[in-house]
Amino acid sequence: MSRIEQAIEKIVSQLPGYEPRPQQIEMAKLIERAMAASRHAVIEAGTGSGKSFGYLIPALESGKRVVISTGTIALQEQLLNKDIPFLERAYGREIKVALAKGRSNYVCLRKLEETYRTLAPTDTASPQIRELIQLAHTNRWAGDRADLPFTIEGRFWMDHLASDGEDCLGPKCPNWMWTPHRKARMALDDAQIIVANHALYFTDLATDAGIIPQHEMVVFDEAQHLDRCAVAAFSHQLNRYLGPKLLQRVQRRFPTVPASLIQELTDAELEVADMVFQRGKGQFRLDPEIGFQTVARAQAENMMKLAGWLERVDATQMEMLADDPALAKQQAETVRDQMKGVAIDLAGRWNHFAELRPMDDRANWMVSDPNRDFFELQSAPLDVGEALHQKLWTQRTCILTSATLAVDGKFEYLRRELGLPTNTLESVLGSPFDYPNQALLYIPKALPMPSDPGFNTAIVPEIERILQMTQGRAFVLCTSYRTLRELAAALIGRLPYPCKSQEDLPRARLIEWFKSTPNAVLFATATFWEGVDVPGDSLSCVIIDKLPFASPDDPVVQARTDRMKARDEDWFNGFMLPKAVLALKQGFGRLIRSRTDRGLVAILDRRILTHRYGEVVLRSLPPARRLYQLPQDLETAFARPVVTASNRARPTHWDDHGWSGRSNAPPPDLDSVLGEPAP
Repeated sequence: MSRIEQAIEKIVSQLPGYEPRPQQIEMAKLIERAMAASRHAVIEAGTGSGKSFGYLIPALESGKRVVISTGTIALQEQLLNKDIPFLERAYGREIKVALAKGRSNYVCLRKLEETYRTLAPTDTASPQIRELIQLAHTNRWAGDRADLPFTIEGRFWMDHLASDGEDCLGPKCPNWMWTPHRKARMALDDAQIIVANHALYFTDLATDAGIIPQHEMVVFDEAQHLDRCAVAAFSHQLNRYLGPKLLQRVQRRFPTVPASLIQELTDAELEVADMVFQRGKGQFRLDPEIGFQTVARAQAENMMKLAGWLERVDATQMEMLADDPALAKQQAETVRDQMKGVAIDLAGRWNHFAELRPMDDRANWMVSDPNRDFFELQSAPLDVGEALHQKLWTQRTCILTSATLAVDGKFEYLRRELGLPTNTLESVLGSPFDYPNQALLYIPKALPMPSDPGFNTAIVPEIERILQMTQGRAFVLCTSYRTLRELAAALIGRLPYPCKSQEDLPRARLIEWFKSTPNAVLFATATFWEGVDVPGDSLSCVIIDKLPFASPDDPVVQARTDRMKARDEDWFNGFMLPKAVLALKQGFGRLIRSRTDRGLVAILDRRILTHRYGEVVLRSLPPARRLYQLPQDLETAFARPVVTASNRARPTHWDDHGWSGRSNAPPPDLDSVLGEPAP
């Protein structure tokens, strides 16, 4: 038995109700091997395989500083409040762990004091500000917004209280030694395990902000989100508020800003808004247009003029609240230099949009809402592989894991999207759950195609039949808000079960309602396809309206498929299908969350049975028994146990491509039960 196997057995066996999980041991062994060889690893480990201990124990045994990056708050809370405290008890020692957050989550003490001094006593926010001062000065609050005993309106927090790199005085701040953001950063420096989220990790990577300290390994749990987070981090954005917000800050500090400069900045901003708003409300491709580029270039030049003026202006004009004149002058110069830096940054962004060319390496678009006087310009890269090669793959060992990473048992799509090195270790570990005996997959053959205008109407009675069989206890997962609203409107009033739509309550309250309400039915969209854990009988059915293909109106999807078509590449099988399969696997994964769960997944899209790509879809899903028509009751469908390779011991061995011995045989169906052959 290897050292890591001994550690797993010694530690995890202390869990109540411990059962050996071969997938967990194999995962830990592969991670140990990757760390020793300074290679990366991609590991699909099914639900119930014990992923968190599978990577936490090798990380702790290594003695190295490791970042655990997650896709959801729920997983962060599990790691911090459950898994790591258990490991501390099992190891009999403290584990130095810290949660990494963006600095805007922390209060700026200087801004808090300025707000306290300047806010009118009659302002509705005054009582909260007074209480914040009391909490901060008596050390009953560490400055994290999430730990407040009350809620502060988000816009007020961001505008008046949040720590902000653009307005930070750094060591020149009189509160520097007690700054909440600085103290949180020091805790990260002292931690062996740092828990972060993908968005923060990749933003820090792209901007070199230094939020996350140097580390030797990163584990990306829920790694199916990495391509989206990386694209977002390396994108350029501009919106309606950035320029005016900076100008307001400058005017508030310097009453002598030249009126002509203010006018030029304001006029150019309005001209951009007029051009965008002419397109109406919606999302539109941003093509190179001479008129738009001229105005964008003018705004870039105006921002550089503002930066030049800030560089020359006497900082002593600024009214600072420091009591010491020398300190006030220092603070004024720091704030002035920061505002100049923001102006230069905005000039660079405007120049990016002014220099758009008909090129195939970025998706460029705008979002327009004239009713809210809002617009946003976006420019996203179509490939992030080269950037990740420079900033990530060559810098540290990376472990990518999730229950949904492989398509048809392979990682080609993920490797291509992220530019992973060719020597990356790979493994599909499967799940300890006995899917053939725990789950049924129902795919009706008689429904119309999803492209049929009457599809939503046709699936209403089918959903009603399924819910009557399962007595509610179901998620109805929709691929669009239009379908969600149509199905909810048609069914909620006539079903004899408690029902809610995703639009009725906040997400956390809906999950709480579902878990506590017998026979509940929830109609939801993408936000409930993953990151929701409802073990037990409360969730016994998941109904999916159709295959979750990405919207062709999405600017990045549109640009990617256009480029692939122009290059004569297989845009459907190489891009659209893998994305849909991974999303579908996430939706399917809501059903079976423990060894005792049992239930039905219904996918009401017969393209799985009629189109050739359906074979790839079915091979990618867990091996549930298939139904092509509904039985009279679920007990009949579950009556005959199935013996398969997944619930029979079998030999396995490792090679550079993962766990050989994986069976690609199709899962069993229930032809004998239903008396009807599979198509």
